[in-house]
Order: sequence, then structure tokens, then C-alpha cells
Amino acid sequence: MRYQIHFEQELPAEALRRFLYEGYGVAPHAVYVGRMEDRAVDDPRPVVMLNPPDEDEEFGWILTGDSELADATGQDERELAATLARTFRVRAFIDDGGIYPDRWVLVSTDGSSGRVLTDESAAADGSLRVVHALEPISGEPHLAVVPPPDWARDW
Repeated sequence: MRYQIHFEQELPAEALRRFLYEGYGVAPHAVYVGRMEDRAVDDPRPVVMLNPPDEDEEFGWILTGDSELADATGQDERELAATLARTFRVRAFIDDGGIYPDRWVLVSTDGSSGRVLTDESAAADGSLRVVHALEPISGEPHLAVVPPPDWARDW
């Protein structure tokens, strides 16, 4: 997958379909919203999938897409996450590309972003919960910033 964006709240299905169609030409029927196991095996492959959380997970809504979505939007994962966060006023997480599973990029509702540390025990339960920021994020001034030690930096 080229895109795997975790959202703090649900993106309204019809509003997401309309936004992707009007902004990027992604046909509404090519946006699947629902649980993976509810999709019929012989359904056409969607361009975008938005899957709900299993339980009351923070950042449990996950949008996935591949090269077709990249071609349509012309945006990388971080740019698309910022666009959707601003549009729908919902925070998002994306993988930071590093080697540490508890570090993510938090994208604020204003589109600003930065690396954060998440709670490992909550992650084991399927929830992404921010412990603190690893760098300042302008849209998240309430988050304490604790830079990682030099030995733990992978960027």
C-alpha cells in the first residue's frame, strides 16, 4: 500500500466520496467504506478503502490506497493526510518511515505535522495514543515536546 492513513474520527462516507470525485476525479463507486470482511471477494478493486475501527480505538479509521490514488491526487501520503485533515477537521497518523514502531507522524487539523511518540501498551491493544511530540507541531501547541536522545534518532 502506498497510503495508510489513520484518522482519529470517521470521515463521512458521502462527503469523502464527493471530495475525492470533485478534487481528483476518483469515481464514487471506487471508494469503499466499510469493513474488509464485508466486501465480496468478486467486487471490483476499489481505488480507496476507508475501514472502521474494530472497537473504540483512537485513530482507528484507516484510509488505504495504492498507485491509482497516487496518480489521481498527485500527492504523497503526508500531503494527502494533510489535505484530508484540513478538509474534514480530523487529526491523522501516518508511518514516519523509521524503525521504531511507536513513532508516527501526527497530522493536525490545520495540516501541520510532526513526529510523535505513541503509547506502546495502548498500541498493543490496537490504539494509537500520543504520549508526546518529538518535535513542535504548530497545530498541536498543547503537546509537550520531548526530543528523542541522539542514539534513538533515525531521521
